[in-house]
Amino acid sequence: MLLVHAPGIFITGPALLQTQLGITASAAEVLYWIANGKTNQEIGKILGMSPRTVNKHLEQVYPALGVENRTAAAGVALRIMVRERSCPEESV
Repeated sequence: MLLVHAPGIFITGPALLQTQLGITASAAEVLYWIANGKTNQEIGKILGMSPRTVNKHLEQVYPALGVENRTAAAGVALRIMVRERSCPEESV
């Protein structure tokens, strides 16, 4: 999927994941924090939701990414974020 950016402006973090993966904004935020090593409880505190709600978002993310667990989901997210950080001009 190609990202369209204004010159010199690049999408990063949860917005990048949402755009690249076609997931909801909330799911993208949860995935971003999963990729940064946070637990469901920590993510819940950061995003103002219960750990159970965090888990529900993850249950929707796994099939969307074609993975079965949080480690694999984090790997997908990290690959996208690292690729964008190292080669942002390829996404224009």
